[in-house]
Amino acid sequence: MAVKIRLMRIGTNRRPFYRIVAVDERKKRTGGYLELLGTYNPLTEPKEINLEQAKIDAWIKKGAVPSYGFLRIIGKAPQRAPRKPKKPARNALPGDAGGAPKETSTVSSQPAAEAAAPEVAEEKTAVTEEKTEEIKTEATPSEETAETPAAAAPTEEKAEEKTDS
Repeated sequence: MAVKIRLMRIGTNRRPFYRIVAVDERKKRTGGYLELLGTYNPLTEPKEINLEQAKIDAWIKKGAVPSYGFLRIIGKAPQRAPRKPKKPARNALPGDAGGAPKETSTVSSQPAAEAAAPEVAEEKTAVTEEKTEEIKTEATPSEETAETPAAAAPTEEKAEEKTDS
């Protein structure tokens, strides 16, 4: 029979309270236990931990294995390895059922969104080039006007003469 020292939750919903027990590892979390070894209340500040160290040492000498949860609350838990990063979402082409194998290239100079839909990327590039050309053409006459205020004055005088006639 493999014995573990683990936590047994006896609290209600949103009000956890645990017993630290020696139990057969095949039993349920809230099943019968062999011996009560202490209690743990995570709701109090500081967290209340009552242990009967003599009983715990006796069970460990008999071969009981402490669980990770028990080791965590007494501060002796080993450090876990960091989680693996999540896999990036695969970009699927519209209308692709997913059954056909996809061609993949090992090196790509385009971002993933542009690689998935090259015609959309070309349209975006064309639109941005047109906008930059419009901005340049709009900026050029205003710059000339700002640089040559004397040139703007004669046109105003001619406009006034036409309105007077």
